[in-house]
Amino acid sequence: MDISIISAFLSAFLWNKSPASATLQAPQPPIVEEEPYEVVRNYIGEVTAYTSREEETDDTPHITASGHVVYWGMVATNAYPFGTKLRFPDVYGDKIFVVKDRMHSRFQNRIDIWFPEYERAVQFGLKKIRVEIIREKRKPELALK
Repeated sequence: MDISIISAFLSAFLWNKSPASATLQAPQPPIVEEEPYEVVRNYIGEVTAYTSREEETDDTPHITASGHVVYWGMVATNAYPFGTKLRFPDVYGDKIFVVKDRMHSRFQNRIDIWFPEYERAVQFGLKKIRVEIIREKRKPELALK
């Protein structure tokens, strides 16, 4: 049998495309996930730390003013409504904190981060750091309605 017939047979039946008819496809660009949040306000603010010790809270130290159990990622402030999302990018990067608690009325513009350990809260102290108030980006199809 002729070698060209065997080659044609193998090309037609064993491979999907012959090398001559194969086309190169450009590689797909990597999928870049868009940031789901947008910064509403960005400022330098006073940020402190607190724990669930009764000396720092009230007689229900593990329950916040909004009725939630304390957890890492919640903050107390009188400046923003419950549920407001914040970031402290220079200290905690993209970590999102949520307003769940209130402070003493003498602190109107301060933010207090809850810490599980007293020593870590003391080590944090009082800092003047960048605060970002964030919200979820509005979806374009919702904005048209």
